[in-house]
Amino acid sequence: MPLLREEAEKLSNNELVAGVIEEIIDRDDMFAVLPFVKSNSKAYVYNREKTLSEGEFLDPNDPVPEGAATFEEVVTKLRILAGDVDVDKFLEATMSDVTAQRAVQIAKKAKGLARKFHRTLATGDSTVNAKQFDGINKLVEATQVIDAGVNGNALSLSMLDELLDAVPNGADVIIMRSGTVRAFRSLLRAAGGTGPVEIMMENFGRPMLTHNGVPIIVNDFLAGDEVKGTTPNTCSIYAARLNEVDGLHGLYGGESAGIVVEDIGTVQNKDATRIRVKWYCGLALKSTKSLAAIRGVTNI
Repeated sequence: MPLLREEAEKLSNNELVAGVIEEIIDRDDMFAVLPFVKSNSKAYVYNREKTLSEGEFLDPNDPVPEGAATFEEVVTKLRILAGDVDVDKFLEATMSDVTAQRAVQIAKKAKGLARKFHRTLATGDSTVNAKQFDGINKLVEATQVIDAGVNGNALSLSMLDELLDAVPNGADVIIMRSGTVRAFRSLLRAAGGTGPVEIMMENFGRPMLTHNGVPIIVNDFLAGDEVKGTTPNTCSIYAARLNEVDGLHGLYGGESAGIVVEDIGTVQNKDATRIRVKWYCGLALKSTKSLAAIRGVTNI
């Protein structure tokens, strides 16, 4: 079973960290299902299948051809995501009777880090910013991209069928923007059904909108200004298989499985305590067949 975010955080004895993660999970469905794998070094290295060697039909006494599979080495670097917050000691001492100033600031800083991670997961590009990891927009292979049209096109149910077919071992989630979800609901109603199909998903604890049994996750960090032909504003939809064997998964480094809250101590030039919230993280895609996209959807 993959190491999910909720389970990973149980490895830490820091109650504050546990509270921080609850704050994040409540607002982000992706954290409920994205597996995370520990990296013991600054980079995570794995082999990806490249070519297979087939056999041949032979006549009696024909020589048997020899061939072996080939692989390519993929290296994914861990990145440092961190931020400091200073809590004034006077405010903490005199204004924590109703709300703990320190706890609030740490929770908000953690929420900000989670937003940054989720934004990078959607649109990260290490060629633009070498300090960040590549998101799903960069990890998806060109052969796994479905073209919605030369100048883009509105969403159709057949597009989603084709998208799921592009993940042969089965997608675990479909990821799209809110506007695209609204268009999907409209398509289902127009098809003559009683409404969108929702099923109870164990990982989410509530009914989830689905297509062909695959839950749909909303991510408004996906770009809504992708240019397709003469159309300036389109978006992409993704289908992903999530696991640590052949799918998409997160990476973390260090002994604590996730966000670390570190007390730096008193700030030298002011009466305040500095807390650092940090995360050594990354994103890896084992098989290129575990991630697919539709480009040029006009329902943003």
